[in-house]
Amino acid sequence: MRSLVRVIKSLRLSYCEHKSSRGAAVLLIHGNSSSKDVFAKQVPPLCAGGYSFVIPDLPGHGSSARSETPRSTYSFPGYAAVLHALMGELGHRSYHVVGWSLGGHIGIEMMARYGAVKSLLVSGTPPVSLDPDGIAAGFNWTPSTALAGKRVFSREDAIRYVRAMMGARLAPAQQIETALRTDGDARHWMVRNGMRGVGADEVRTITEDDRPFAVVQGASDPFVRTDYLARLPYKNVWTGAPVFVEAGHAAHWQAPGVFNSNMMEFLRAAN
Repeated sequence: MRSLVRVIKSLRLSYCEHKSSRGAAVLLIHGNSSSKDVFAKQVPPLCAGGYSFVIPDLPGHGSSARSETPRSTYSFPGYAAVLHALMGELGHRSYHVVGWSLGGHIGIEMMARYGAVKSLLVSGTPPVSLDPDGIAAGFNWTPSTALAGKRVFSREDAIRYVRAMMGARLAPAQQIETALRTDGDARHWMVRNGMRGVGADEVRTITEDDRPFAVVQGASDPFVRTDYLARLPYKNVWTGAPVFVEAGHAAHWQAPGVFNSNMMEFLRAAN
């Protein structure tokens, strides 16, 4: 699919779009220092299922422009506002969200803020309270975790981070280059804003909101405390509990068959 460009809130956003007449569209949101390309394996089933979908590069990522107001843009509310505005500009009054890693946190923020969100599926995203203790409860601290907020990546940093994110012994070259091109302020301010409580209380959101919510999670994710995910008191989680699959942080990339099967079943149930 070819990339399109729109200016949203003074930011040039790159995105891919597929239009269909069936139901609400699906917005897919990638992770930190990544791009829309990581959802290449989700495009065929969404097309076959007749869904409209939008896959953007976040501000400061991929082919989208860097923000001139990084402190506000590179936060969960900042990203959420830009993506919600993009969906409105494209004519989608309601939409489902599939969010991976950082994309899942943005999705939870969008659910907390916008009634247009019909449902949310997250992967690699532990819903947390945005303070140091809350974040420590949901995440494992590893040398790769420490890179998530690092402003300047060396090539070795990028290789280590991409390997951990994608669960690959040999990090894909394209994804290494994507990580190196990512605006370092996007990493810095995303982590700093999250630690400072800039955004919705994610635990409150998923324990109080009635809209359909799904967790399709890699069981061997090096970043996420899966025991924490399993015991959260969800309000309306699909299947009654998180779905764990044999994968690491990027279940959609490492185990696309089982991930896509769950994603499509959830979208059919939530549509």
